[in-house]
Amino acid sequence: MTRKGKKKKQQNVQEGASTSGADSDVSQSQSQVSQQQQQKEQPKKQQESQKQTQKHTSQQPEVPQQQQVTPGTSQQQGAWAARKQQQQTASSASLQQQQQVQPQQQQQARPPQAQQPQQARLSQQQHVRPPQPPAQQPQSQQAAWGPPQAKQLQQAAWGPPQQQQIQPPRPPAQQSQQAPWGPPQQQQIQPPRPPAQQSQQAPWGPPQQQQVRPPQAQQPQQAAWGPPQQQQVRPLRPPVQQPQQAAWGPPQQPQPAAWGPPQQQQVRPPQAPQPQQAAWGPPQQQQAPRVGPDGDQPSVKQAQQKEAELSSQVSQLALRDTLESTQTTQKGKLTSSSLKQYHLSIPKRNNPKKAGTQGIPTSVWTNMFQIIFNKNFVTNAVHYDVAISPIAPKSLYREVFEQCRTDYFGNRYPAFDGKKNAYSANNLPFNDFMEAEIEIYDSERDQMRKFKIELKKVANIDLSWITHLEPGLDEADRDQTAIQVLDIIMRHAPQSRNLSVGRSLHWKVDGPEKLGEGLTLSRGGFQSAVLGWKPFLNVDVCHKGFPTPQNVIDLIGEFTTGGGGGRYGDRYGGRPQEREIDKKKVEKYLKGLKVNYQIPNQPRSKRTYRVNGLGAPANVQTFSHEGVDITVANYFSRFKNYNLSLPNMPVICVGPKERNIALPAELCTIVAGQSVNRKLSENQVREMIKQTTTDAPTRKRRIEDAFARIQVNESNVMKNEFHLSVQTEMKKVPARVLPPPQLQYAKRTAIVNKGVWQPSEFNEAMHLENYSWTILNLTNLRNISDQMQRFSEALQSNARGLGMSINQPLTPFKTLRIDERTRNYDEIKHYFNSCKKLKLVIVVISDRTDTIYSKVKQITELEIGVLTQCVKLRNVEKCNPATVKNILLKINSKLNGINHKFLKMPACLQNNSCMLVGADVTHPSPDAINIPSIAAVAASSTPSAFQYNIELRLQQPKEEMIMDLENIIISQILIYGKMNNRLPNGIIYYRDGVSEGQLGQVMYYELNAIKRACARCKIKIPVTCLVVQKRHHVRFFPTDSRDTEDFKNKNVRAGTIVDTEITHPNHIDFYLVSHASIQGTARPTKYRCICNEAKFTEDHLEELTYYLCHMYARCTRAVSYPAPTYYAHLAAYRGRALIQEVDISLQNLQDEQNKLKMNMAGSPMCFI
Repeated sequence: MTRKGKKKKQQNVQEGASTSGADSDVSQSQSQVSQQQQQKEQPKKQQESQKQTQKHTSQQPEVPQQQQVTPGTSQQQGAWAARKQQQQTASSASLQQQQQVQPQQQQQARPPQAQQPQQARLSQQQHVRPPQPPAQQPQSQQAAWGPPQAKQLQQAAWGPPQQQQIQPPRPPAQQSQQAPWGPPQQQQIQPPRPPAQQSQQAPWGPPQQQQVRPPQAQQPQQAAWGPPQQQQVRPLRPPVQQPQQAAWGPPQQPQPAAWGPPQQQQVRPPQAPQPQQAAWGPPQQQQAPRVGPDGDQPSVKQAQQKEAELSSQVSQLALRDTLESTQTTQKGKLTSSSLKQYHLSIPKRNNPKKAGTQGIPTSVWTNMFQIIFNKNFVTNAVHYDVAISPIAPKSLYREVFEQCRTDYFGNRYPAFDGKKNAYSANNLPFNDFMEAEIEIYDSERDQMRKFKIELKKVANIDLSWITHLEPGLDEADRDQTAIQVLDIIMRHAPQSRNLSVGRSLHWKVDGPEKLGEGLTLSRGGFQSAVLGWKPFLNVDVCHKGFPTPQNVIDLIGEFTTGGGGGRYGDRYGGRPQEREIDKKKVEKYLKGLKVNYQIPNQPRSKRTYRVNGLGAPANVQTFSHEGVDITVANYFSRFKNYNLSLPNMPVICVGPKERNIALPAELCTIVAGQSVNRKLSENQVREMIKQTTTDAPTRKRRIEDAFARIQVNESNVMKNEFHLSVQTEMKKVPARVLPPPQLQYAKRTAIVNKGVWQPSEFNEAMHLENYSWTILNLTNLRNISDQMQRFSEALQSNARGLGMSINQPLTPFKTLRIDERTRNYDEIKHYFNSCKKLKLVIVVISDRTDTIYSKVKQITELEIGVLTQCVKLRNVEKCNPATVKNILLKINSKLNGINHKFLKMPACLQNNSCMLVGADVTHPSPDAINIPSIAAVAASSTPSAFQYNIELRLQQPKEEMIMDLENIIISQILIYGKMNNRLPNGIIYYRDGVSEGQLGQVMYYELNAIKRACARCKIKIPVTCLVVQKRHHVRFFPTDSRDTEDFKNKNVRAGTIVDTEITHPNHIDFYLVSHASIQGTARPTKYRCICNEAKFTEDHLEELTYYLCHMYARCTRAVSYPAPTYYAHLAAYRGRALIQEVDISLQNLQDEQNKLKMNMAGSPMCFI
């Protein structure tokens, strides 16, 4: 070793490096250079270093840095990071003369233009490593822009990944260190760097990580799983130095390296440059080599050595160990220009006019109606800003605008969105601004009202590109506002004639179909202008529950104990008594609704009020009248000449609370046509499905009827202003039927027929030994012992046919009674504490008791750690063999078994160790208060694509982006490494629940987070992302009644896919009907590929997606979307149950997550 090399090591010793977590064990096992020998040479080395440093700092050019901001902006580095670089300059000047090595920067996925410098690699001789004496473990150092690092392998589902704490920068160099999952690393020489510029803080959170933009030039990089690296020499380390305190912040904690696991300084052998993947552009052909039998290793011995090292290191991190707390990424605003950059970087089809080719060709009808541009179509739309005052109900704004149009430009028909935007074909007949006073009749107030309206010209919008829309059209030339203008033009007349709720139109809101609990079913239509290969109008039917226009007394009767029948809801036709009324439900229903108040035979008393609550009975509720307290009943009797017939009914509190207005319930009627955005009850959902479910031909006829009712072609805005029209026949599009996968069971192969297959003996069947399981009854019924015994025997007999061995349960079966009033669950906790040694407890619960289900899961999965399977009482009583088999599918999965596998893997997964990830976010109902949203991620842990781990995060209500995804992905990557002795060489990310307008945000927040996670794990792997969308209104119908396998609902065949004409003109997207619908018209799922670094073809992505719809563990039929996404949805639902009736502080969600860590280390599939 040269004197310069020894000098470098001695400086590393003085600086110290991270040895926390798994790395401390690795570093202690590595050999050290003799401490005495280093101490002898230290004075000479220090003098030489100072000379070299002075020479270097006068020659070294300045290296520009980049920071994570929006695409295309230049970056700066932190101030104290600059000081760190100056210190590093002195420590590495001698090595810099040999070769300058550009520091490796963290890779971040984004669409930039700047190039990245290449990194050189230096070789180092192998040295003998003498035993290392005990020494104090120094702390790791975190770069100024780096995030906290993962410390252990597995994250508990609720807590954020725990990481090492942060400390400020230290003087000179870092100690080399072994990554927690990788092979022994070589010492990497960092070049001296001049002081960097002051960094800017990202506008949305704490100091940001430096973002690597995709380079144009090729950049060599050492793969995490590449050829074996030379042994590193680790010198003895003296006691660690005290960290420096940043001048501008509070005392800081020890900080890890910027890439996640503690970093090493390495010397890498010379290697040819390898291409680096551009963040959003066409990906380069590069993947990290794999360790294992299919890996590219120089020798079997070396491969075995690397695999043993990996297994030894990752085994130190338990499957469900928690990681230290870290601060979740804060969300900031993403500018419209940045969003456009991300949209433009979405991968495109190789051939714009062709897509997938696999499958049997066919054709289907779809509820798309093509828009026709007549020869006089006006391509210049003028945008006017509309301001109407005073503030009034939105229903009056259209009347004000229409009256203004009639009075001032009656021969023109501009389109108005009902709020503050109007669009005309060319200019209206006035200058750029006009204002007027309009008087209209307000039916709610029963009087004429005056309004002031102002119109101001703000922009001209070009619509011409829509007329020649075709695949391959350059998106950069498109003004996306044009499609919004086209949609407003189409909607103007229908919204003026019908009740509008969002994009839905309702023409009958007081029909005879009741949903119960005060709601009436309304049937309506939906319309939206969308872009495919041509512009289309998407029309569908829609259904919504509206408050029934009825007397409040009748409403109270619907919420009365034993309600139903009779005018006042009592089951025997009598009037409800106050003690029978569920006042809490009545108040929740009425709050915010408008009611008409009128005394009989007194028309001048009519008023309309908004309800703010319920009060005491009218003969009890008092208020002050002329200084004297008087009851409501007496007031109406003495001053209004009206004697209440139901003085014992609660009064209705209306208007502002400070006015204290109380009205008798019998004098109030609910106003018709009010839209309420509330979650339906289970009974209402059941009734809604029952009344709206139709087969495919009936759905098609109702859509055509809805199109006729909308009368879009009769609009003056369409005919006389812009000269547009819409075809009256549905669009017929080409489709294909994909072949289903073959599924491998233990002894035979299952053939999928019509989306269904027969199960056989499980591929990996689990067993329950004698007395390792039992049944608990929580139904408050004490006479079901016989049913529980029959159910137990049915489980045992059906398990044998599936290859499982379920032996005798622990008896007698226990029955616990729960007092719903006291909510005392101590007896349940005591029981489950006694079941810790059991493998499974089957819990029988009532059919409609969400509270009990949630409490069972909270006790067993958060507190005690007992695996449970809840079964509804009706399933125990019926004991249907098919139901029992489905329960066994869940039980085997929960016990870590594998029900079935692919006989032949899809092309995307063949010879490819990809990690499949599904993500979803569930939000509280619109009327919920102080309830967080829950982000759920499910990631596969084995190449079989059957077993998954989940992680949950609490988020602020309505927050759709998963803000802690980086830490989640790091945790799952390390779990994958432990389970397979290799890290994944690709990630396929299925993201559910985001709309078209949120694609750019997903790319910015979530895909960038995944890229950062991979960089922190030191792996360079391709990422593929498909957005899964179920909330759309596209439907398919067979063009031939004989072209169906579903003779009940007459749907298209399972596996039907459409990826042309009605899809995006350039992007990779498709509609897939992967399942055979059990009831009603099948809804296709839309998939949009927004990142394709692996360069999968359309056929590859379509095949993978369809295959994964057959890997759902809970049933033996194809489901409507892929298993990773379905599991994320289940995990989010489990998260909702785990926080039900739990006080959550939205101001401190970080600590709230730490209190809700799952205790199910041995059962990662417990959420099934």
